[in-house]
Amino acid sequence: MVQFTGRLQGSDLYPSTVLIDIGDGRFSVSVGGMQIGSWPIEQVTAERTSIFRFELDINGDRFDFNPEDPSAFSEAVGAVIDLTESQGRFGLKTRIERVANG
Repeated sequence: MVQFTGRLQGSDLYPSTVLIDIGDGRFSVSVGGMQIGSWPIEQVTAERTSIFRFELDINGDRFDFNPEDPSAFSEAVGAVIDLTESQGRFGLKTRIERVANG
């Protein structure tokens, strides 16, 4: 199980510092040592919207999450990056194409 601390906010949630646990097929959120929710990892979709921010869809509810360790969180949650923009997010699409084309 891996743990990530960061700031979580949503339309009905005041920005809060949370602890997210990912492991054993679960995605769990705790605040101040009290668990506020746990879902099967299949019900959680994460999209990386900037270098430091992720948009989470947790069982149909949307949240923004800013983890202290964005790279490790991205890998653990299996975040996707939308590369459909012409430049790509953070210039990543251009770098991938440059490597792929030699």
